[in-house]
Amino acid sequence: MRCALAVFLVLLVAAGCGSSAARVTAKQLPTLVLQPGDLPDTFERFDEGAQVSLDRVPGPRFDTARFGRKGGWKARYRRAGTTATPGPLVVESRADVFGSSSDARDDLAAYRDQFAHAVAAQLIRAPSLGDGAVAMTQLRPGTPGIRFYSIAWRVANVTGSVTANGFDGRLTLAQAVALARAQERHMARAAS
Repeated sequence: MRCALAVFLVLLVAAGCGSSAARVTAKQLPTLVLQPGDLPDTFERFDEGAQVSLDRVPGPRFDTARFGRKGGWKARYRRAGTTATPGPLVVESRADVFGSSSDARDDLAAYRDQFAHAVAAQLIRAPSLGDGAVAMTQLRPGTPGIRFYSIAWRVANVTGSVTANGFDGRLTLAQAVALARAQERHMARAAS
């Protein structure tokens, strides 16, 4: 009887620990990306929905079934601008839900690998976001050049990313980080 009671208590404690773990579902994906209200009114959303095969990027995150992935969502925004326009001109926001936090951690590691091997990319110090983050910048040559900032992070069993581009010298890392923080708030709310 004591042995059975001990086993029952261990199972009860284990069940309680499991239920307190944050668990975001694939049904929540549309709420995990940047929403129109997160950006200035000058931006229009021109693409939004489930990630499809055309959204896949070559590299370690190409397989849509990687690490027990349950689904992904994206939202893309743009605004008109000239070479004098400060800030981003195009913004892409993505979220992927996984079966566990460990699987999402593996996906964040794959982001790091993808960023490290991207053409003309440079890993940069990542902002403090979620349960870990990675960031990179790229410069497409031209007069003026086009600057890209990509930031990826994890919250519980979800990875999120923001990529912003604008004219070099007019787009800052701080502007890209502000967008990532807005998306992180959506993810943290879903995980709580």
